Amino acid sequence: MQRELPNRHREILDILIADYIASAQPVGSRTIAKRYPGQLSPASIRNVMADLAEMGLLTQPHVSAGRVPTHAGMRYYVDTLLKRRDLTDGEMETIRERYTDDERGIDSVLHRTSKILAAVSRYAGLVATPAPERIVFKQIEFVPLSRSRLLGILVTQDGRVQNRLIDVGEELSYPELERITNYCNRYFTGLTLEESMRKVRSELESERADYDRWLRKSMILSKRVLDSVPGPQLVIEGEAQLLDAPELADSRQFRRLLEALEEKRKILHLLERCREGQGISVFIGADAQIEGVDAVGMVAAPYLKDGKVVGAIGVIGPMCMDYSRVVPIVDFTAKLLSDVLEA
Repeated sequence: MQRELPNRHREILDILIADYIASAQPVGSRTIAKRYPGQLSPASIRNVMADLAEMGLLTQPHVSAGRVPTHAGMRYYVDTLLKRRDLTDGEMETIRERYTDDERGIDSVLHRTSKILAAVSRYAGLVATPAPERIVFKQIEFVPLSRSRLLGILVTQDGRVQNRLIDVGEELSYPELERITNYCNRYFTGLTLEESMRKVRSELESERADYDRWLRKSMILSKRVLDSVPGPQLVIEGEAQLLDAPELADSRQFRRLLEALEEKRKILHLLERCREGQGISVFIGADAQIEGVDAVGMVAAPYLKDGKVVGAIGVIGPMCMDYSRVVPIVDFTAKLLSDVLEA
């Protein structure tokens, strides 16, 4: 729970962080005095800044320098002081226009979204693709390639197609393959891929599968195809733009951030947390749980398909990014992506 600050402390912290976001330079009392709406001397402002430093909200990188926000200071700012700016009609139209009418399939749309986020935010754009528990089975088909090899084709309701070569060790006729296909489609249509896998395991363990040859063969072949569906993937665009952030100029921190983006597991975990919540999530510094990187910030939001949360998008950049600009960009893009997927 955030502590409540006196109004003067809130105002000075707000001015200091806004100036730091704009300049990426320590902010001194004289700079704040010029922007403070009331009559307040630099000495009085320095006293307030000292109080904020004692509270752990500000720090002083050098004795002669001004102050900069800490992780806790940025957290307080985002949670209590942030004035979210509405996107203009022109900005919203710019984002809309970047989606083209000829996109084919959900994967293409998600890659496009990551590029849009990177281009508009000027940081790195992130998109987590749907996990199997959120992907719904539509149909499966088995096509003979040779005497003992099949091509299993899985189509999901969101339009993605997964192919799997299968060596069955025997020749199956077209009527036999049609019977197997009908079995699978009757069993799995409308289920998520995760539910389909549970159905496969249940049927293979049942007594019925011991005497129903076609049921057993159907479950084994469908399992081979379902097993080939990858888990949630992370789509990243715009990593090079992070080089422009002064906070990430430390080559060691930048390298570790790139390693985390390349490994993807930790970033996917953060986006998974976002999918479980409602609306915008903001991770600052240590919240991002990227080892060796404390100067990072991430804004994320879930996107929907058929009224259900299936994935998340986000922007990652320096801890002191312009959240008043980035938050509405991510929020609007997530809602627009949901609309595109429903079309």
